[in-house]
Amino acid sequence: MQSQEYISLALTSTDIIFTLLLLLILSISYSLFHNAFAASPPFDQIFITDEETSNQTNDWVQTYGNDSTHLRSDHANLLAVDYVSDGKTLDTTLWLASNLENASTYSQPLKKIRYGMLIAIVSLPPTSGYNGANYNFYIEEVDGKWSEYLYQLSSTGSSALIDSKINYTESFGGPTVGPGYVKLRLNLSSINNPTAYGLSFYTAESDKSNEVRDFTNWIAIPPATIDMSTSPENIVMRQGEKRLITADMDTPFSNNVTSITFVNGTDYSSNGLNVFTQRIHPPLFEVEVSPQTPIGAYHIPFVASMLISTTYTTSTNSPVATATFDTGATGVVDPEFQVSKKYPTVGYITGPGNLTVNVIAPLTVNEIFLDFWTTYATTIAIVLSGMVGVLMTFIVEHMRRRKEHKQSTEHK
Repeated sequence: MQSQEYISLALTSTDIIFTLLLLLILSISYSLFHNAFAASPPFDQIFITDEETSNQTNDWVQTYGNDSTHLRSDHANLLAVDYVSDGKTLDTTLWLASNLENASTYSQPLKKIRYGMLIAIVSLPPTSGYNGANYNFYIEEVDGKWSEYLYQLSSTGSSALIDSKINYTESFGGPTVGPGYVKLRLNLSSINNPTAYGLSFYTAESDKSNEVRDFTNWIAIPPATIDMSTSPENIVMRQGEKRLITADMDTPFSNNVTSITFVNGTDYSSNGLNVFTQRIHPPLFEVEVSPQTPIGAYHIPFVASMLISTTYTTSTNSPVATATFDTGATGVVDPEFQVSKKYPTVGYITGPGNLTVNVIAPLTVNEIFLDFWTTYATTIAIVLSGMVGVLMTFIVEHMRRRKEHKQSTEHK
């Protein structure tokens, strides 16, 4: 009895341990599964120049006041940006025109300098933020001291502080701000780990009641790939054939194609295979295969540019509209929203695409006859049936008349 009781207790303990281990494994698996799907997509380092991203003729935008005499310094002149993400953080370097470490620039009592980025979340509707921007992340210098802020923006005219680090202890020239560069690090969990989002980087410099900013266009994150479908899906053409091919190009951000460029320019020509872009949006390609084009599969690379718009319109013919906002209970609009009236609202996705054309031999005589018969057999049969019917009616009528004529002659 004692041994049986011992065995029973041992089995019970084993069952408990097994159950606890199973629960622990399930908990770890759920955590890993949840974290895997909560992370934003990682991507390699990308470098963009000011010329590639700016939508302003002279870069600078006067956001406050009308005097820029003591503004537009090299410390706020944005020349280039590079950025990279491991899926958890977004690391950005803003490259500035000034390569000098000048602490006095950042310690003037009435002068402020800001370096930041606007963030638009693709999964949110265009009316959820302000002019398409859902978040504003920046560092700002006031009296020589640096602070970091992350605000959530609303179309109501309000902004919610998500995170802040006030009065950095690092001295000028440290890891955040250095001669000719500024490094920003955004924890993506603070904006709910978006799977697709847009960025517009900027610098701001103000003196008393005047401010200017230098913006970039909106940039797609992660770097967008262009999905293209054609009609027909598989393009098979014979030597000597010419055809129009319709196409659809799409990204998570846009399907509004603004340009299509082949390796040699606006058209492609190789081995007697010619491709022209007859229409940009929606894309329409004219494909011509000469009789001398070798048989085989041709992969025709191109680069397409697609418009990103962070505002919405009520119709395709109406001008770009901005979300209206209300001042709320206080009756006061955040000054940042007055600035945001001048946020850039457009950008461009530029990415590679590929058009595949399979060239096959021309039709043989038998194939031409078979193709002709397959296409027109029913019509020919109907026409022949009609002709036979008419002919039979004529014959029957002719025979009836002859018979009547014969009978009439016999009676006489």
